[in-house]
Amino acid sequence: MEGISRLIDESCILLDREEHSIETIIKTLTEQLSSTHPDLAPQHLMQKVIDGGFHTTCMGEECAITHARCPSMTKTLMAVMRLDPPLDLKAIDGKKVRLVFLLVGPQSSASFHLKILSRLARLLHNEALRSDLLGAETSKAFLDRIIRQED
Repeated sequence: MEGISRLIDESCILLDREEHSIETIIKTLTEQLSSTHPDLAPQHLMQKVIDGGFHTTCMGEECAITHARCPSMTKTLMAVMRLDPPLDLKAIDGKKVRLVFLLVGPQSSASFHLKILSRLARLLHNEALRSDLLGAETSKAFLDRIIRQED
């Protein structure tokens, strides 16, 4: 199965951004996906995905995953934002969110979508990895930490 690291382009890892709502985070991340992958995630398609609604889960431990499926997409893509300052998204543990992972993929790949969500949740429950991701100084270092964890 394809790993998390293969779904994320380094340019889709946005570090230490200040955002004030999950909606602006989703808009920024989908715009970044469109810019990085114009053939796979054109802006008009990403706008349809936004309009159709993302599902956001605050996992606790300063992490959230927002995800959607789109009939017109042919490949699953991810983007990540590390927030500074953290944002209160009403997580079950009461902690403000610092890491938001966005996953968007084809409507036809429900089982793959769920497997990726599950794999990502397992990775983010690793305290050492979360700490590494929060401390990564560059997007490349952030992605390298995920790659090492998956190996």
